[in-house]
Amino acid sequence: MFLVVCRRTISGDTPAISSSHGYSASMTTALDILEQHAQAGTWRFDPETEELWWSPGVYRLHGLDPETDRASIESALSFYEPDSRARLEAALAHAQSSGEGWNLTLTIRRADGVLRQTQGIGEVRPRPGRPPLLAGAFFDIHEAAEARDRQQAIERALAEQAHRWQTAGEHAGLGLMEIDITADRYRISGAFVQRNGLGDCAELTLAGTDWQHLIDERDRAGRNRRLNDHLAGRTEAFESEFRLRVHGRVPIWVRETGRAVRADDAPTRIVGTLADIDARKRTEHALQQSQRRLRQTLHHAPIGIALVAPEGRWISVNHALCEMIGYDEAELGALTFQDITHPDDLEADMVLVSDLLTGRKLNYRLEKRYFHKDGHTVDIQLDVSLLRDEAGEPLYFIAQIQDITERKRQHRALFEARELAEITFEAIGEGVIRLDRYGTITQVNSAACALLDRSADSLIQHAFTECVTFYHADFDQILPNPLSSVLIDGGRAAVPLFTRIMRHDGSMIAITDSLSAIYHDDGRVGGAVFVFQDITEARQRTMELSHQASHDTLTGLANRRGFQRDLAATWRRARNGMLQAFVMYLDLDHFKAVNDSCGHAAGDDLLRLVAERLRAVLRDSDVLARLGGDEFAAIVHANDADGARVVAEKFLRSIRALHFVRGERTYRLGLSLGIAALDTTLEGPEASLAHADDALYRAKAAGRNDYRFHEPANAATTPRRRLSLHLAPIVDQGSHVVAQELTLRAPDVARHGPMSSGVATAGETVTPSSTRIDQSTLDMAIELLEDASEADALGSGPLCISLNAIELADPAFQNRLFKRLGDRPHLAPRLIFQLAEHNALFDSDLPPLVARIRGCGAAVWLVEFGSGYDGFELLKRYVFDGVKIAADFARSLTATTINRAVLRAIMDVAKRQRLSVVADGVEDDAVFALLSKAGIQRFQGRLYAPARAGSRAETHSAHTDSPD
Repeated sequence: MFLVVCRRTISGDTPAISSSHGYSASMTTALDILEQHAQAGTWRFDPETEELWWSPGVYRLHGLDPETDRASIESALSFYEPDSRARLEAALAHAQSSGEGWNLTLTIRRADGVLRQTQGIGEVRPRPGRPPLLAGAFFDIHEAAEARDRQQAIERALAEQAHRWQTAGEHAGLGLMEIDITADRYRISGAFVQRNGLGDCAELTLAGTDWQHLIDERDRAGRNRRLNDHLAGRTEAFESEFRLRVHGRVPIWVRETGRAVRADDAPTRIVGTLADIDARKRTEHALQQSQRRLRQTLHHAPIGIALVAPEGRWISVNHALCEMIGYDEAELGALTFQDITHPDDLEADMVLVSDLLTGRKLNYRLEKRYFHKDGHTVDIQLDVSLLRDEAGEPLYFIAQIQDITERKRQHRALFEARELAEITFEAIGEGVIRLDRYGTITQVNSAACALLDRSADSLIQHAFTECVTFYHADFDQILPNPLSSVLIDGGRAAVPLFTRIMRHDGSMIAITDSLSAIYHDDGRVGGAVFVFQDITEARQRTMELSHQASHDTLTGLANRRGFQRDLAATWRRARNGMLQAFVMYLDLDHFKAVNDSCGHAAGDDLLRLVAERLRAVLRDSDVLARLGGDEFAAIVHANDADGARVVAEKFLRSIRALHFVRGERTYRLGLSLGIAALDTTLEGPEASLAHADDALYRAKAAGRNDYRFHEPANAATTPRRRLSLHLAPIVDQGSHVVAQELTLRAPDVARHGPMSSGVATAGETVTPSSTRIDQSTLDMAIELLEDASEADALGSGPLCISLNAIELADPAFQNRLFKRLGDRPHLAPRLIFQLAEHNALFDSDLPPLVARIRGCGAAVWLVEFGSGYDGFELLKRYVFDGVKIAADFARSLTATTINRAVLRAIMDVAKRQRLSVVADGVEDDAVFALLSKAGIQRFQGRLYAPARAGSRAETHSAHTDSPD
């Protein structure tokens, strides 16, 4: 009975001791035995007297001495740990109220501080008429409880480990395998079966041959060889990796491991595991592929790559490095990098190597030289880092080597070019100013400082617009600065020729310039460069030559060219309603008699006197010119014919009163005048001059020494002229035809000569019907270019046609011209329109028209250049593609040195403005030699071929103002 109670009490499964009046004899004996071994004790508690009695065993359990220590209910409860005390107090209270006992496992702290596990059993003993007595026993179960806890911990650990193995097997695809050697069976159990499609359950048994068929044939022999080695005892364990082929699935890699189980020293079966290692094998394969690609990449890399031992020995080199320095891999393996490094570079390299080995640097870059196998040096860029092992010890250097020989050569060439550019920059005579994209001056040369009379410091880092201001060539008018448009839009700009800039000392210089954008690699404008040259002397010489060319040296009056310029200006003002004027054509009567009898010197003196007298009659606003010989012309500002008549009569009286004395003889002269109103309804000012010329001859026909006004002719009685097409070749220095000039020619007209040069070649207006002639020329040119049958006659070069500048201003003609060009854009590049210098000078409407013609793709040339020296003024206002030097000017080169100087000025301006130049009127070898020496390469004139009639000669009609 005691043993049963004791076992159940320790286990915690025994119910509370039932209420009784005392212990049984056997139980009392058992308690006595336990108490003697300090394993148990009894107690009693009287609630009425609050007396607590412990047996000696209880005292020993609590570590107390019964002789000296006295138990009480409070002191007894103090030995229990808080949780145990609370449970015991609850059990005592419940027992007194219900009469039920208790059985508790409690923890006490003995008097010596040691914790012990105890079993407490209590019961209630009723007493009639008195509170019940509480009694019980204590058992020391500490060792038994610890053993129980250890067992429970072991069982929990085993359960957890089993669970972990099960989970790991399921997640890793592990399976348990058994190979039954005797029965030739292969068994698999676990998640491996289902995960890899071998079956639907967790266990599978296959015949040995069936398992063999699942093994990839490439791996089967190797696997069986390792299995047989283990069965024969040659290996301690069996291990194999192979591909398993399951029907309908991609082959997977598995790992088979196990050991043989032997009976009577013979293997009967092998037990082990089967694991899915497909992911690992694929990772290994990818790593192998990556390493293979890395080796290939290093081998085929375009730059040299090498592994170098810490002492300098080449461990591994790629193909690029071998190609770079001429050694093969084996030859380099027998050398060190020190062996092929140039001695002058070795010390710096070794210092950097030392820094890597000592850890002062992680990597370095160096430019140095290697010796090629054939002896020449190779410039290289070296990038080096050091690889260390896990202990931090150097393993090898990783070096990247690039051949920079060509880059170094280019660098040296660039340096030399920059040096040359700097020298040239300072040596040239033209001023050069470089600007950044904000218009700030960043660099100037000495010539620019000298031209501006300023130091470099006063210019650099200052705005260009603050340092350079452009002024009109003739007036103190500030011109727009083209810099902003260049910096925004790019390209190139220039101010008009002879534009002036102010120097620091306040003086002005005339310049020719070029302002060009500088571009970055990406095409954006990064700045600009301003190049300019002082042409003040050239401008002064040009002005003097222009004055000489437009004035008669004998009388000081305007000559024919000057008169035409003033006539055009007056006609333009009259057309704008600003004034009224008359044109007078004057011719001296009987001048030839004086010139013949007294000589040319006397004739010159007489012409000077006549000029003085005529000039005295006119106001300052009027114009008087000597057209040549004894012919004069005047522009008189008058409101009506009566005003013009007054001036004409003053002219007559002044000349009639002149008595020219030579020797013993006295000569008297007469004067014939023709007068015509400057009629702006006509096609141009020359028409009024032609009318005055016609009136002059009527005055002479009427008896001379008188004047006549122009009388309008009857158009119905004016004869019609027949015009024919002619082609005049333009040739190069080898006499090869490079272009053709198209002209329309007519028969002579009294006192005017043929129309060939006037209408087609020079563009002069001879009759008021020249618009129709210009239109005919244009139509014929387009027909010729479109007619394949004319291909041999025209060649591949352009076709030149002349336009009358005044007729070009006619809106009707403009519409026809631009319609023709717009309808045939493919023909425009083969057309060159010629505009005569004297017709273009003073028409403000022409610049936009010229620009529009060029915008259609055709070219525009200024012809008759040099005939009046006003062509330079036109080049300031127009943009032309070329110039044609006047025939009269070309023929005079052999006679006058001043024209040769003008020719040089023309060629200088043409070169700067990139103009084509053609010389007209080349009729002998001497003129050709002078023109060629000046740099002209295109020629026209009778020396090569006269104008020939075109194969498509046609007839056109035009009215003239003078009789045949």
